[in-house]
Amino acid sequence: MKTEEYVSTIKNMQAFCNLVEKVYPDQYKFVCMQHGISERVAMDMYGYLRKVASGQYWCINDKSDDYFHTMISMAQEARKLQMLNSLIKDTSASGEYGKSKILAIFEKGDECVQKEFDLQCQASFIEIAEMIKNGYILMTIARQVDYVDAREYVGENEGKKSHIPIYDGDVMLCYIRRPEFWSLDYKNSGLYLCQNGGYHRLIYTPGKGYVRHGEPDTDEEFELEIEDKAFSSYVMTISQKWYKLGNIHANIGFLIEKPKDKE
Repeated sequence: MKTEEYVSTIKNMQAFCNLVEKVYPDQYKFVCMQHGISERVAMDMYGYLRKVASGQYWCINDKSDDYFHTMISMAQEARKLQMLNSLIKDTSASGEYGKSKILAIFEKGDECVQKEFDLQCQASFIEIAEMIKNGYILMTIARQVDYVDAREYVGENEGKKSHIPIYDGDVMLCYIRRPEFWSLDYKNSGLYLCQNGGYHRLIYTPGKGYVRHGEPDTDEEFELEIEDKAFSSYVMTISQKWYKLGNIHANIGFLIEKPKDKE
């Protein structure tokens, strides 16, 4: 075996161990029984799964390739079920009016997909389950923590929503079209990061953009102590407009100054 093959094997084994650590016996048994596998066989498979992950490879020397395939595929399916169950559990309390949405970020190979889901609609959970079933990995979820009147929003609004949801981690640009007439408002223009329902102004650092050591560089002195739904009345005024630039949970690359930007 070549050196690169050993390296690939080690990386695959790390991924396998991470998978096993996140699969629980009750979920594994449930998935197996859905495929007609008895409870006893399912628990035997789960036991072998844990032993292999701990390095006891010899315990399955007498097993067939089909057994290995079934053992691992059941673990992968149980992991998808666990992800969906965690999503439902974590978001079940988000039934507040105006805050029932989440922004889910999925990855599949090099593809990254961001989708909004309304948790008040049962179809949302079915759609999420279908995406996970089709090979998309749920990377992270951003909760809706605020919303503003769509009339103040300059960005795209294809669905003609009356309110634009603000998700935890959203980065917005607030500005005024004619700063010469609104000098006071102009001072409050800039990039804002929404974090847990509060707003921070992002600091620009030459050579590092708006990110310091991989994290958003925020002006803590400018952190806004606001009440629910007070974003539009505090940061924005009649003269200011805003639109979303992106979400930090999905990608902060757009906040980093790049060499070509200096040219």
